[in-house]
Amino acid sequence: MAMKRPIIAIVDDEQDLRDNFQSLLEDQFEIKAFASPQEFLQALPDLQQKGLRLLVSDYKMPVMTGLEMVQKAHSQFPSLPFIILSGFLDKKTVLDAVKMGVFRLLEKPYAPEDLLAAIDQLLLESELQTVRNEIRQITSQLRELYSSIRLALLQHIPEELMDRLIVDAPDESEQKKMSFEDLLEQLEDRLELLLTSEKMISDIKTTRE
Repeated sequence: MAMKRPIIAIVDDEQDLRDNFQSLLEDQFEIKAFASPQEFLQALPDLQQKGLRLLVSDYKMPVMTGLEMVQKAHSQFPSLPFIILSGFLDKKTVLDAVKMGVFRLLEKPYAPEDLLAAIDQLLLESELQTVRNEIRQITSQLRELYSSIRLALLQHIPEELMDRLIVDAPDESEQKKMSFEDLLEQLEDRLELLLTSEKMISDIKTTRE
């Protein structure tokens, strides 16, 4: 069974450039091309439902810039990563983009391999961010579950005894026993360390490339 290709939206008011994007990317991605920001924004709910992964857009277009379009898109799809292409990237454009989340800015003319590398990196970063959010959500749910269990047990067990309940610590830990609360805190600390390490590895990889 063939793997489903990631869906990428292309927004550019020039037909030739949309065709170039299609030729460059269609072997690896499912491309949805739009001639204007308005067309893209109208189609966004359907694209989101189908699993849109990334937006690539020209910056300067009639009526609305690429960043203005991204801002409107984020009101419906806050986590949508994007790449903005521009012939001139001024300081304000860069600062505005920084406020909007996971992104890349590529100055025209750009090499096709630079666009492909930026797409690959953004898709990876977006996936890592999704995993981070899921891990944090699960950790929060575990803490809520622990709190609920603790409250239920306190109806039958004195609080001073509850505080002495211990569990086996991980083998590599210096402590052999710890409380449920300590165990949860250690889990959260290790998850944060894992997420920080992932980001460091990603930054090093990007720098080397």
